[in-house]
Amino acid sequence: MISESEKQELRSALEKERERLTRSLSGFATRDPKDPSNWNARYPEMTDEGTARLDVDENADEVEEYETLLETEETLEGRLKDVERALEKISANAYGQCERCGEDIPTERLHANPAARFDVKHSNRTR
Repeated sequence: MISESEKQELRSALEKERERLTRSLSGFATRDPKDPSNWNARYPEMTDEGTARLDVDENADEVEEYETLLETEETLEGRLKDVERALEKISANAYGQCERCGEDIPTERLHANPAARFDVKHSNRTR
């Protein structure tokens, strides 16, 4: 079982990670006003405003960069949701329990990944 002081230490780490993730996402994505947990990557504009996009290579570069941004957004957004879920669990006194079996997640695992949802035995299973 995790101690109260460890729980507060992990809460602080989660809050810092939430800030970092939000800042990273804000750099290339916009929060959905209808669903604040959802972010939408902005399409990159590689040309000067008002100029026509006639260069096929430039268009291809924009599409490629946008695909990369979408993948990055999905990864960061997923991690942010895990961090938010962990913070909610701390507030509800349900933090540190495996979502699959209900057993305590080892403290070492929580220190390595404060947003862990599963113990090691269940971490590789489909959620």
